Amino acid sequence: MSTVACLRIAVGPEMAAVDSEVLAGLVAKVAGAYLETTWLWPRRFGLVAPFSFVLADPRATRLDARELQILAANLQAKLFGAKGAGEVCLLMLEGDQTEVMRFAAAHADEIEALLSGADDGSFAGRICRITPTEVTSVAPQGGPVDGAPSVEELQAIPVASPPPAGADWRGIYRLATESFVGATLNGPAGDRGDPRGEGDDPFVLERDLAGLRTVSKAASTTQSGLLFVSFSFSSLVRASVRAALKPNLDALPAACRARLGATIRQVPREPSYGGLSEMLRLLHPYFPVINLQTGDPDFRIDCIPAESVRSVTLALSGTDERRRLEAIRRFLGRKAPYQANRVWQNVANLRSPAELDMCRRGQARLVFGPAVSDLAAAPVGDLAVPFAELPYGVTRKRTSKRAEAAEQLLPAG
Repeated sequence: MSTVACLRIAVGPEMAAVDSEVLAGLVAKVAGAYLETTWLWPRRFGLVAPFSFVLADPRATRLDARELQILAANLQAKLFGAKGAGEVCLLMLEGDQTEVMRFAAAHADEIEALLSGADDGSFAGRICRITPTEVTSVAPQGGPVDGAPSVEELQAIPVASPPPAGADWRGIYRLATESFVGATLNGPAGDRGDPRGEGDDPFVLERDLAGLRTVSKAASTTQSGLLFVSFSFSSLVRASVRAALKPNLDALPAACRARLGATIRQVPREPSYGGLSEMLRLLHPYFPVINLQTGDPDFRIDCIPAESVRSVTLALSGTDERRRLEAIRRFLGRKAPYQANRVWQNVANLRSPAELDMCRRGQARLVFGPAVSDLAAAPVGDLAVPFAELPYGVTRKRTSKRAEAAEQLLPAG
């Protein structure tokens, strides 16, 4: 069962002169925009009354009130400015649906005591008071303000088994059709959005050549799906490296080339026009699909020769999910220049359901990473898999530590 709460937003008397409908509309706009980007599926939210939202999370037994402190700060800054003297305070009541809806419709006079931090027992449920500077539990007094996952979530967390030896393929998924359309080679290396160049790595050319041989063999032994191999930008920019690659590219089976794709990885925000043109001139005769991979969501697509590449892929990096989600939002939010150049926007190295869902809502073309599929010893061909069933190929099992955590959440007796 979902954990349900009502979020009431209270604005101090400093805004008394503002028309209440105008103020309610502004608060709803700011709060709605924040929840849209942070309260992600399968969590749900909705505006049910002026200044009141209902929040639901099917994966939690207790919501984390601290998550909403950023919303309080955003409202404070929007209404009163960075150094304004006004006050914004949020109240979150967590309880059964009847009590939640009663709290949403309650008159302001009924919650004044709660705003001051005192509980008069009018409402049944857990109540937290949230301001830009602190989060406290009003009912019960001194109670927890953090969240807790559900038993089902702990028991069903997917844990991928160690990939088999030689597992070098990551499935590429097209969101619009809910199907895999092929695979990319060298998942661990190709997924990284590492901003460092590889020009000083003496083995990068050998690895790229080995990848080329692997793709050539896979193209001859599989029947469907695109197959991508990657090349280092900082290596490929050298004329000597391009010369070394040329005979290996000539050796690719002509009958298989229609299914091959090339990714130039670690492309900087503003790549050299001359250097990139030389790379594309080398690769175009062998690869009908060319993809540029970058770690920068503000990549300068206008620097790319018109219709010279099929797609640009944002490779996420780092461990801060908020920053990763913001990078996705910024990248997919810049649709106009990509559409003008007829270039797809893809996202790589997706690690969580929240990141995958943001790509779906932002209409990314292709996605891949651990949240989409496991690494595999053979490429994924054309294969329909419903979005709700991702990640593909994950072996679900529960560790003893997760089992112990689940036991602690079960009711006594």
